[in-house]
Amino acid sequence: MENLYAADQKKDLEELFRAPGALYRDTPFWAWNCKLDREQIRRQIAAFREMGMGGFHMHARTGLATAYLGPEFMSMVRECVDVAKRDSMLAWLYDEDRWPSGAAGGIVTREPKFRARYLLFTPNRRTEAPDAANDNSGKLLGCYAVRFDADGCLAESRMIGEEESPGEGFEKFYLYRMIRDNGSWFNDETYVDTLNPAAIRRFVEVTHEAYAKCAGEEFGRTVPAIFTDEPQFSFKSVLKFAGERKDVILPYTDDLPESYRAAYGAEFLPTLPELVWELPGGAWSLARYRYHDHVAERFAAAFADTIGEWCEAHNLRLTGHMMSEPTLESQTSALGEAMRSYRSFQLPGIDMLCDDMEFTTAKQAQSASHQYGCGGVLSELYGVTDWDCDFTVYKGQGDWQAALGVTVRVPHLAWMSMAGEAKRDYPASIAWQSPWWKRYRLISDHFARVDAALTRGAPQVRVGVIHPVESYWMVYGPQDQTARRRSQISEGFENTVSWLLDGLVDFDLIAESLLPSQSPVQLGKHFIVGRMAYDLIVVPPGITMRSTTIDRLESFVAAGGKVIFAGDVAVCCDAVLSDRPAKLAEKCRRIDFSRTALLDAVEECRDVKVVRQDGYPAEKLLYQMRRDGEKRILFLVNTERAGEIRPLRVMIRGAWQLRLFDTHSGAVTPVEARQENGWTIVENDFPPHGHLLLELLPSSESVGRPLPRIVAGEAEVEAATVGFLRGTMPVTLDEPNVLVLDLPEWRLAGEAAWRPREEILRADDQIRDLLGLRRRGGHIVQPWAQAASGEPAGRVELRFTVEATCDLAAPELAFEPPAEPFEIEWDGQPVAFHDSGFWTDECVRKTPFPAIAAGKHELIFRCDYSARSGLERFYLLGDFGVEVRGDETRLTAPVRELHWGDIAAQGLPFYGGNVTYHATVDLPAGGPCRLRIPGRYHMPEALRGSLAVREVPYAGFHGTLIEVAVDGREAGAIAFAPFECPLGELAAGRHAVDLTLYGHRANSFGVIHLAFRIPWIGPQAWRTRGDQFCYEYRLRPLGIATAPRILREC
Repeated sequence: MENLYAADQKKDLEELFRAPGALYRDTPFWAWNCKLDREQIRRQIAAFREMGMGGFHMHARTGLATAYLGPEFMSMVRECVDVAKRDSMLAWLYDEDRWPSGAAGGIVTREPKFRARYLLFTPNRRTEAPDAANDNSGKLLGCYAVRFDADGCLAESRMIGEEESPGEGFEKFYLYRMIRDNGSWFNDETYVDTLNPAAIRRFVEVTHEAYAKCAGEEFGRTVPAIFTDEPQFSFKSVLKFAGERKDVILPYTDDLPESYRAAYGAEFLPTLPELVWELPGGAWSLARYRYHDHVAERFAAAFADTIGEWCEAHNLRLTGHMMSEPTLESQTSALGEAMRSYRSFQLPGIDMLCDDMEFTTAKQAQSASHQYGCGGVLSELYGVTDWDCDFTVYKGQGDWQAALGVTVRVPHLAWMSMAGEAKRDYPASIAWQSPWWKRYRLISDHFARVDAALTRGAPQVRVGVIHPVESYWMVYGPQDQTARRRSQISEGFENTVSWLLDGLVDFDLIAESLLPSQSPVQLGKHFIVGRMAYDLIVVPPGITMRSTTIDRLESFVAAGGKVIFAGDVAVCCDAVLSDRPAKLAEKCRRIDFSRTALLDAVEECRDVKVVRQDGYPAEKLLYQMRRDGEKRILFLVNTERAGEIRPLRVMIRGAWQLRLFDTHSGAVTPVEARQENGWTIVENDFPPHGHLLLELLPSSESVGRPLPRIVAGEAEVEAATVGFLRGTMPVTLDEPNVLVLDLPEWRLAGEAAWRPREEILRADDQIRDLLGLRRRGGHIVQPWAQAASGEPAGRVELRFTVEATCDLAAPELAFEPPAEPFEIEWDGQPVAFHDSGFWTDECVRKTPFPAIAAGKHELIFRCDYSARSGLERFYLLGDFGVEVRGDETRLTAPVRELHWGDIAAQGLPFYGGNVTYHATVDLPAGGPCRLRIPGRYHMPEALRGSLAVREVPYAGFHGTLIEVAVDGREAGAIAFAPFECPLGELAAGRHAVDLTLYGHRANSFGVIHLAFRIPWIGPQAWRTRGDQFCYEYRLRPLGIATAPRILREC
């Protein structure tokens, strides 16, 4: 199958760059989390298109009420495909109800033979009989007599009978075959056996075949791929201490002993204790290595190969990402090895949650994509970053991933609905519920242009690095005995990756398990791995190497190829003590394992240098270079989210004419640069989260304009300043103000006394406990799968106290009307519900409400309560101010003016819309000007990272972006450092400057009772306990905090 971008390779790059099509544009996870409605689907696809997105992933999520994969569900899929085709968009499939992939929402695992299983190795004999209804879960597979030496190592073990005594000096252990428990996340079924190809074939039959019947003729056209999400096997566990007698879990499938015997000519069960304990004297366990290798192979063959082969045969790409890819420990536990499964992905993928920077995860997928000629990498990104995540995060996270090969961006998440638990499904919603959605093109256009450029030609990568995961398997034993060796292998891997990337020497990782099929014969001075040919190979510190790897490296060295052994050389070949690695190392260059030694050793393969003004190498940069015939394309990014604007010297090996590709305007302009000693050199100011995209054309000179300068130093800024926007100014809100009502008193029908004020979700939990109903939460059984009746289990009353300091015009009450009968009462009088539209999301309905007089008032809400019910926040909307004092609120006079600072303290604590400041400035003289929002550029190193910068103010505003207008004329937007907007030529005198700050929903729908900010904003963040919960309102800042400056253009 051709790679995703093959058909566009002959198109003119400049034309493609100016107006990239759907293939290069964002395709978000579109959360199908409600009862599907055809008209709603059409409206939301139109919104995606307006946001500059090229398509969507149809992703069943928490709240789905239409039967998964049923006729109505599939008709909606077909509707989406047809609309996408009509609108020149792409409709991407998703293969599961929620995740991880494989169970088809529990449909597959209704059959016990397909359920996930594992081995339970335990010192405790089970008293329960095997569960015949659950495929004999709990079946005894064997018993062991185990003797330990004085160090807690495995001195001796043998299998014994169930009733047999282990003998003096021995302890007895039991091995059971277990079936994974059912759970609500799998709709009261369980996960699938991902080591069993028959189970995965059943998954394909239920899922993929259904999609083929629905839209198969559009596979490879309107429907480019199907996304698989976090497949895994039963997580391996290890002992924390060798001397403890606790359970150990190991992934398993029923025919594993037979396939193990066929692979190795050895028995699996007799040597199983070697997986649990270390051998005496530091001996290495071949049985341990073989188990980890075999389980990794069974998993890759059963899951990825089965699905990938089906996709290949049906002209559909398999994409998505594995579980727990980033570290050697995480992938050993959940997958065995991440890269092995990529052999069957036509488009390898990753996920990047919480704004993490997992360079190892990205490099693994990018390397496989290079070696298999996939053309790019998919990334599920922006997840779990919360409502107040701004465009600097979206750009910064996207830029570094683009530099490491990501070409298909899947923003997480765009909700179809915010009803019930859906609104807590890892916000923000990168869709029309966010107040900035119409300005998202700032992001989508930028990355569409970046991706159009970075999918041209082939990657320019000259260094290969042997992946050391198999050495990690050798030390995957009790943590107290293996911690140091584990750390040594892990640090060797992570440091090799970070040192090379930070040192601006690009490389690919090489999986030893894949190498024989990728490189059947190794000839010549280039090390061939699939589609790639490397000039130099780095072998990081390790314990074991495969004989097949050593064979190929020996041939490479014999042909004049260059191999570097960094640090400790492996002592095993195929997990058996051997001098083969050492003998090979003798023929190669050996270096200390240090950053300096490694970068010195690979210097000859360097294509890019970036140095500071003081001559030191720049840090925190990443790059990608593409080779397109004689041309090159260079993308260079600053991974720092905050910090200084750095004037840097960019040096590119070779003689080139540089052309700047402006990703915000689509313009292409020649750049002035000089050529010295075989390098083309250009000066560039790099702000935090900044980038540079250049096309390189062979030439003996580079003529054009210098790259634009940024006014950065304090003296420069002061000298260029010609005015400030000062004082208190009129403002316009584009939505009604909001009072959140979420701390009611409550009682059940028949109770005379009101229970104390309680946060509404905590009250909901207590009510469900009293009524004998299962609690809600992020892991609820899907509505489509619930057998629960809608019959009332009781009746609930909520009472809110509302205080106003002045008379206020008639507001509206907004809430999620339950399906059950309900009543509203205000100061003892009934209030009829008249639907007057929605607020923020279609599930939140509004009704007119009585005028509010100064004083205290009582709002009562009554409703029947069933298993399908759920209490959510109420909202008063209107023209008023709000004052917050701890956990108390009151209504105040309407907000008409604001000063620079947090608007939460100025009457808008829960406001989530956009606000326009109407300012003026008097200019002493005319000329070209720009508006600048001050930034905190002098920040300690520790505060410049992706997580710390969310806690510490960096820009002089809190919000998503600012739109600027001068004298009624739109001037542009401010979203990225250095937070400036050109204003054009302005005459001397007074000018009206309107600044529209785009807000966020964190203070109306977010975690407003979270005592301390946490990085993981998922469903449980709304239900924290202990020190993490507080009744007081903990609100996120919003507003322009520092007076903007007007600067003369330099």
